[in-house]
This record gives sequence, C-alpha cells and structure tokens, in this order.
Amino acid sequence: MDVVDSRVGLEIAPEFGDADLGDARLSRRLGELARKLADRPGASFPKALDDAELEAAYRFFGNAKVTPEAILAPHFRQSARRSSRCKRIIVAHDTTAFEFGGTSKREGLGHLIKPSAQGFFGHFSLALSADGKRRPLGLLSLETIFRLKKPIGHKKWTPEQSLGESARWLRAVEDLEARLSERVEAVHVMDREGDQYALLAALADANRPFVIRSFQNRRLVDHECRLGECASKATVRLRREVPLSPRRHIKGPKGQRHPARRQRIAKLSFAATAVELKRTSTARARSAATRCVNIIRVFERKPPVGEPAVEWFLLTNLPIDNDDEIAFAVDCYRARSTIEEYFKALKTGCQYEKRQLESAASLLNALALFAPVAWRLLLLRHLARSDRHAPATRALTPKQLEVLSAVAKKPLPARPSVRDAMLAVAKLGGHQTNNGDPGWLVLGRGIHDLLLLEVGWRARELAETCDQS
Repeated sequence: MDVVDSRVGLEIAPEFGDADLGDARLSRRLGELARKLADRPGASFPKALDDAELEAAYRFFGNAKVTPEAILAPHFRQSARRSSRCKRIIVAHDTTAFEFGGTSKREGLGHLIKPSAQGFFGHFSLALSADGKRRPLGLLSLETIFRLKKPIGHKKWTPEQSLGESARWLRAVEDLEARLSERVEAVHVMDREGDQYALLAALADANRPFVIRSFQNRRLVDHECRLGECASKATVRLRREVPLSPRRHIKGPKGQRHPARRQRIAKLSFAATAVELKRTSTARARSAATRCVNIIRVFERKPPVGEPAVEWFLLTNLPIDNDDEIAFAVDCYRARSTIEEYFKALKTGCQYEKRQLESAASLLNALALFAPVAWRLLLLRHLARSDRHAPATRALTPKQLEVLSAVAKKPLPARPSVRDAMLAVAKLGGHQTNNGDPGWLVLGRGIHDLLLLEVGWRARELAETCDQS
C-alpha cells in the first residue's frame, strides 16, 4: 500500500495546517513563513523574505508564545497518519550537533565537543516504510540537549558520558510510540550510541522490536568468550551483495573512527545466534540481571585492496529463524543511513546552521519550522531515486512542469518521470551530470530558481490576460 499521498508536490501547508500557537495571528504567520521558507529552503532569511516579512519573521521566532512543540505538533500528527497506513515501519534514531559560528556568544547556547564551539544537540526519530523502499514518512520525535556547563577533560565531551543524556533514547521511543496507532509495529534502529543494557532491557520488556549496533564487547552468561568472539564462531547463514555509499574519513575516539571508503558493491556474509547478556555495572538495578538477545554478525571476507572491511555486530529481538528474517533485520539497520541524509537536508539543503538568530529560543523555533521542510526535501529526492519511472506530477505541479520544460537546459521527454524532473531542477542549481546524483545544495538551489521562475511565469500570464481584456 502506498504510504504517502498520491501526489507529493511542493506543498508544505499540511505539516503546519492545524498548529495551535494560542493566537490565530501567530498560527497564520507560521503558515505564511512555512510556505515562504519551504519555497526557498537554502536562502538566507533576508533573501527569502521581503523587508516586512523579514521583520515579522524575527518577531515570530522571538515571540515567547511561540514554542517548538506547538510548531512541530502538526507534523508529528501527519507523520503518524502516514505511518498508520503501514503494518510495520522502521524508526531511525540518531543525534546530531548544531554548531553556530560567530565570535559573539548567542544567548542560551551551550558547549559542543569542540570547547570553542557553541550550539546544541538534536535527537531525532525519523519514520521510514519497512517495505524495502525506505520511504521517509516524517519525524515522530525531536528532543534538544544543551550543555550549559563546560566539562573538564576531553573524555567528558561525548554525549553518552554526559550525565542523564543517554536517557534520551528511551524517551524518544516512549514519546513516539504514544503517537502511533496500536496497529503499527515500529522497529527501532540505533547506531552504537544506543548500545546500553538498560535501554535494551526496557525495549525488550515493552515488546518493542529493535536493531542496535553493538559497541561494547559484552560479557556473556555461561560463556568463557565475550560477545564478539561468540558471534564470530556462529555459522554463516547467507551471503548478499550490498551497495556501499562513499564515506569521508570520520575522526573520533577509539571505537568511533570511520576510515574513508569508496562507493562499491560489497560481498557480505551474515551469521546469527542467540546470546544471554549480563547486566552491566552502570545499568539500573531494576533491570533484569540477564537479558537474552539475538546477535547478527555482518562481515566482509575479502574487501578490495586499500578498502576497510565491513563488520557489524547487530543486537536485536527480531526473530532470526530463517534467512528472510535475518536479512530483514540487517536491512532495518541499513535503513538507518537515511537519517544521516536527513541531517544533510537540514544542514545543507535548508542551511539551518547559517541562520542569523541571536538566541537559543529563536533558533529552536526555527529548527521546528525547518525540520518538516528538510523531510520534504528528503522525500523529493527519494522519489527521484527510487520511483524514477513514476510520473513527474508526483513531485511537481503542472504549472511547475510547464515552466521547467521551457527553461530546462536539456529538453524534457513528452511524459517526464519524477527523476527527469528532479535532474532538470538540479541542473538549474548548477548540477553537472558527470558528478553523479545531485547533492542537497544544488537541489535546494534548483528548487529555489524554479519557484522564482514560476512567479515570473504567472506574472507574465496575468499581464497578457489583462492586455487581452
């Protein structure tokens, strides 16, 4: 079953339509701002808005009556509605840092990993279809974390070592589960920061399906070896070829470093077995003393020369009785990369970290407005990549297609597909065909230019109508 509206278009209004800001004028202003900024997601406020609109926008973001929760509530409801069309969804959880430049200290911002940086962290939960297409359905939860006290010592800069921050993973799960229909099963997917015994136990106790990448080589019950060695002894159950996206080198403490890799097809082997974990010393005493989970080892026997080998240890309570079940659990984890693309849409496509707002309160209200806009950008690019033969009307209005056909550098087919349309839009933003699929920056620029051209096109048509009359 299709899990989004039959025509996506560039309309953002439903994601803010029933927002209740306690004042009808503020609610109207939210809708107007959303439409303006969604039309030009990568433009600065002064470029996206005229003088009167700009002054109104700054007043809106700084208004004490306006809250991120009220702005985001309609989008959460719409995401839950889209999710309700599925029997099962994947929810990708992850945390990202927002850093704001400038020499002056902005009111209310906290410390980041770099001592000199100012900003905050955002913990996002993104719903995806579990039908193999990974279609973005929208955000179901968002929490922000501020470190207002400067830690002492390098080891205290990571999020998981800050007191109380690790509880955000379970809070997000409970928050979004309350929004979902009881008919929808959510598989919660997390990277290595989610490898916490208390979290695993809480998810299992509540019968919440999960797939979490293991970070700790844990002790096992009734085994002399640890988790990694036990999983390495498990019998290989199946092999698959999997496309790997390119990755730049990512620095970090031991266990969190990611060497650079090229885009390639990897031949991966999957092994799975059941293990029983011991409660860790940092887990709460009310957690069970032991916990049975399934462990799936995903590894590459012979990577190309110079390329880092793939090896994941995935903790899950999903069944692993046959090859299809193992493959589904691994595919759930592979879908987690979509939330990293979402962060790119937010930071690069919407240029959120470039916003010149001077207080944490204003920046949080702006984040709440741009978060659904970034989802829309993500969905548009998803359609262009996955439903490449679908008609272009799934992404653009007939008028936008008319304008695009007239100005496109390369003529569009008589019946353009959504991919034809998105590539043409990206070319307006400066995309070069030999550079592969368009990135967030050129896609944002292209959409901006198309919408400006549409305004001029409509103005010309109106003038011609007036002349004829």
